[in-house]
Amino acid sequence: MAVLDQKIIMWIVAAAAAYVAYRLLFSSKDASLTSYDRQVDEILTSEKYKVKGRFEE
Repeated sequence: MAVLDQKIIMWIVAAAAAYVAYRLLFSSKDASLTSYDRQVDEILTSEKYKVKGRFEE
């Protein structure tokens, strides 16, 4: 039973380490996504890119 407990603890530690490594490696992509979101928001809300329509005054 002690061997089984050690294996479970090793799997939990390995999963936690993998999660931490994933967050460290891909945290830089989150910044680029926010930059992308900011750019899309600017295009959608800016007067510069607004399309003049038939019902525009």
